Amino acid sequence: MTIRTDNRPIPRSIWVGIAAAVLYVLIAAVVGNLLDPLAGGDEALDFVITTWVPVAVLIVIGVLFARRAGWFREAWTAPSPLSGRRRWWLLAIPAVLIIQITLILFDVPWSERAVPVVLIYLIGSLLIGFGEELYFRGIFRVAVRGHHGELAALLVTSIAFGLAHTVGYLFNGVPLGATALSVAFLAMNGALFYGTLRATGTLWIPILLHGLGDFARFMQQGGGAHEEAQSFGGDAAAAVVQFALIGLSIALVVSIARSDRRDRKSLSR
Repeated sequence: MTIRTDNRPIPRSIWVGIAAAVLYVLIAAVVGNLLDPLAGGDEALDFVITTWVPVAVLIVIGVLFARRAGWFREAWTAPSPLSGRRRWWLLAIPAVLIIQITLILFDVPWSERAVPVVLIYLIGSLLIGFGEELYFRGIFRVAVRGHHGELAALLVTSIAFGLAHTVGYLFNGVPLGATALSVAFLAMNGALFYGTLRATGTLWIPILLHGLGDFARFMQQGGGAHEEAQSFGGDAAAAVVQFALIGLSIALVVSIARSDRRDRKSLSR
């Protein structure tokens, strides 16, 4: 008897992307919180158990799925303005994100941070960046783009990225007003990581910036839950950078909306 294996690509559907996002939340947030008692109150060990373990498992699942689905190449790349003449301004998004991360790192009291703890949070933060970008700007984006335009992919994945963190807020008893504000900022961050992908053409850059940004905030606050690490700094320079990022996220939405409109017009001719 011959066993035949069906290796046809999995159809790109928004529902597949939603399922991937739900899986990420269930394993990263829910399972992570359930594992929390195993740390016995040790903050660094808690981060390893509740972040390293579930996120590493999710990365393996995500990579295997992207390969099996036939989405791997598309999940890791996107058209970049470096290959054309338009929208070079998108490069301002990763540039300003780098400035923001640098400002936060300068604000960290490094003399109070033990080297082993720094390494634990650095590795864990990069894992978070890898996992969240793979699922939201990789798999979820490809799934939405299967039947919808880029504006839908940008908005759906960014909003889903923000909402995905509400589970952690609920576990930690964060007030609804603070939760809504943080979700809005996280959705904006999701859009900026999307713009970074479009600016550079590769998922590796948003992975790196996402991970380093989380690491910088963890170090600034001395550790803590990922969902609570949303400090943006309070000095004038940090405020200017934050307003610049808000402006860039709005410009990104407008630019992609106009691009989608042009594409629809060209198809209707």
